Amino acid sequence: MRQDMRAIQLVWLSRTGLTNLNSGEGGSNLVDIKKFRYGGQEFPYVSGQAMRFYLKEAIRRHLKPEEACVPDEQGETCGRIAECVLCDLFGFMWTERAERRGEGRSHVRTSPVKVSPAIGLQPLDATMTMDFLTRRPRGTIIEAGEEEEARSIVNVELAVNIYKVGICVDVMRVGREEELIDLVGAEKARRRFPIRSVQLRDYVDESERVRRIALLLDAIKDFSDYSKQARLLTDFTPDFLLIALQNNYSHRLQKAIELQGDGTARVNVERLRQIIAEAKEDMLIVDNKPALWAGIIDGIVENAEEVRQALEEAGVPILTPREAINAVKRILESA
Repeated sequence: MRQDMRAIQLVWLSRTGLTNLNSGEGGSNLVDIKKFRYGGQEFPYVSGQAMRFYLKEAIRRHLKPEEACVPDEQGETCGRIAECVLCDLFGFMWTERAERRGEGRSHVRTSPVKVSPAIGLQPLDATMTMDFLTRRPRGTIIEAGEEEEARSIVNVELAVNIYKVGICVDVMRVGREEELIDLVGAEKARRRFPIRSVQLRDYVDESERVRRIALLLDAIKDFSDYSKQARLLTDFTPDFLLIALQNNYSHRLQKAIELQGDGTARVNVERLRQIIAEAKEDMLIVDNKPALWAGIIDGIVENAEEVRQALEEAGVPILTPREAINAVKRILESA
């Protein structure tokens, strides 16, 4: 892996079928969609916690049992960076048990993988419907005077939408952890207090760091363990993707893909051009070009030709989403 690689950044759009990817608080007879309000309208979203869970489960499918722990009853994980791929990539917080009360110590690792909520970009009033779910078990006996429908019918909110998602990988901290050190030097002897700093400690070797990042990239291509798929099957993987290798840790590329805000599925092409131009200074140079790739599936956005033209003018290779991720994997694994 190139030593000047500091971040891998992805931002994408995904068009879903009629589904409920992440339920809100709801009620006894309502399974609602998580929503936020903007400009007087409601939009759906999938929480960052849910997105992280989906990615974890996709990675777990490709690991041996001893390579990925499961949270305990308190929701705490093992915290073994060297042995547990998921604790390394997604961080942890657990409390060391002490024999005497009040002497416990917390252990925290900040996740090297930063994940945004999946934000719906089209208003719900034009895309949502209500479905009816019956949940009466076979053989249930309804007593006289009871209302069967009141007990067995559940309202489920469903919607079709285009979601925007972002991920940024802090490459330098995968397989590593910061630790405090005392700086040694002539000045130290003349100071009353020691001079302290931090340095990164390696828990795994370079090849394992590359493997773990590659597992995450593969998960983005294939993650599928989102909610309600038994009867509301849909695909939530990238349909329009930008992916970049960066020599500076920055989230600027996250603003590159936006819809025009008029209720259509048209990308704001001028915003796309401006953000790509700004983000290029943070990118690695591969084959004498900025390390940025695009992946597009036809039929996702209405002005796809304008988008392709803007990307070609910016010198961005246009592939499918899976091919774009694979291009990054090849560079990651070959350098």
